[in-house]
Amino acid sequence: MTTVSKAGAAVWVVAAALVVVFAVVGIDPKVRLYYSNVMQTLLSLAAAFLCFRTVFALPEGSPLRKVWGLIGGGVLAWGIGATVFASYPLLNDGKETPFPSLADVGYLLTSPLIAAGLLVFTRSTGLVAPLWGKAVALALFGISFAIAIWANWPGLTSGAPLLVLTAGCYALFDPVLLGVTVMTASAFRGGEIAQAWWYLLAGILLYYAGNQIYNYLSVTKQYATGSPIDVGWLLGFGLIAIAAVKIRSLMT
Repeated sequence: MTTVSKAGAAVWVVAAALVVVFAVVGIDPKVRLYYSNVMQTLLSLAAAFLCFRTVFALPEGSPLRKVWGLIGGGVLAWGIGATVFASYPLLNDGKETPFPSLADVGYLLTSPLIAAGLLVFTRSTGLVAPLWGKAVALALFGISFAIAIWANWPGLTSGAPLLVLTAGCYALFDPVLLGVTVMTASAFRGGEIAQAWWYLLAGILLYYAGNQIYNYLSVTKQYATGSPIDVGWLLGFGLIAIAAVKIRSLMT
């Protein structure tokens, strides 16, 4: 990474860490809400921009263009969802954005698009997950699906059709993404290019963890924007951005 890239990564980490610092020192909840919303929007959109910049830097005909296009599309969908999510408090005197909301349309598109990008990556590069990798991925899918059902159970049993649908999609899409991520990771070998992809996979795992905690806290009415769990998304998209930058530098 260049000096500029390293400086950008450092600023990203500090911006994310402040979410936790503000919560620990007891900064006013409205300040924390607005700060976290702004950071979630800006950093996710910045990550999407870096993904698409990688797309256009890759050679014409490279299958990785489609891979990073899908991953960037997933991150962009999340950024659009974050924009909608952040708009609600601004228009409603600082009130928390309800769950579900229109923001969840963008959020729900993220996991399928990123998972599709990983599947295209493995197929186009000829990577084959070993049997143990497939077994671990399947086991983790089953475990994470059970956890997701538990985390989303209040929403699934709420009786409100929109909430049931939203909770059901979260309960399914995120475990699928986790399974595909683990299966992809098991197919990796050593090398500098593989190291860049590890940043992507680590970012996806942080994103997944943030989602699961958020879903449970939201449906149980315990979530407040600016909570320390928000750092999972911010750092997750930061790692995806680093992966995009490293792949661009290695492939151009």
